[in-house]
Amino acid sequence: MAEAVTRLPGGGGDDGRARPLAVDYLAAAYLAATGILAAASISGAGARLAALHLVGLFALYWVAGRPLPTARWLLFFRLVYPLALTPLLYLELATMNQLHVAGYFDRTVQAWEQFVFRVQLSVDASDWYGGLWFSEVLHFGYLSYYLLIPTATISAYLSRGPRGLERVALTTGLAFFVCYLCFSVFPVAGPRYEFPGITGTPSEGLLFDLVHRILEGGSAKGTAFPSSHVAATVSAWMATGRENRRVFWIMAPFAVSLTLGTVYGRFHYGVDTAAGLLIAAAAFAATPWLMKRLEGIEEVERASLPEFGG
Repeated sequence: MAEAVTRLPGGGGDDGRARPLAVDYLAAAYLAATGILAAASISGAGARLAALHLVGLFALYWVAGRPLPTARWLLFFRLVYPLALTPLLYLELATMNQLHVAGYFDRTVQAWEQFVFRVQLSVDASDWYGGLWFSEVLHFGYLSYYLLIPTATISAYLSRGPRGLERVALTTGLAFFVCYLCFSVFPVAGPRYEFPGITGTPSEGLLFDLVHRILEGGSAKGTAFPSSHVAATVSAWMATGRENRRVFWIMAPFAVSLTLGTVYGRFHYGVDTAAGLLIAAAAFAATPWLMKRLEGIEEVERASLPEFGG
């Protein structure tokens, strides 16, 4: 384990100096971009958000300048902290997305939906098949979002070590932050706010009720397009395929049911989900190139890094 830590890029070279990891660059880029966006609003709320992001950048600079920890659990959090920050950053989006825009772009997205699918998919999906068991399976899939990303990161760490974890964290974090940037400038409320809720048999299940209670208590308005649920989950799932094929196949039915559930449950428009899938694929494809460019290490060197547990 100690050898894997000391040779992980960013943990310090022969000169003993710590260098930032790819996940550090990603987190810094997001905080800087949204901080500038907030400050440019010339408003009290924007100034407060910009100040918080500036504090975050200073904290990140301090963390990135320190050698990687040798304790296994501390190293895990050092590599995965951008993902741990996403729930906190999510909370500010309802304010952030109204700094430069008054209202939401649902009419635009609904027009895209009609053009692509010829129907309002989020409204019609539950009418096409309203079986209680089917509704419960898809709502359970939607709920599995809270388990799939931790599963992806933990399994990558245990099977492929620090480097595997960083690959998964960078892929998933990139998908998250691209979605969050879209929310900040193109707010879309989503079908939950625009259309009547599901009624009848599909709405009678325990999981249906649980999911809707969670969303009523903790969702940020204006964060529908693209679906970060889909983008983050599918990117994490795809990234897991690089590290642990067994866990990839275990995650597969949950990732698929979550993707379908976002539309079936009227949480997202069909085009929200499609855009989330595209972002996930792009993040997965971009990760090897980004790690090479940001950390300045060739793939042949990366492959030779010692990985514990795999």
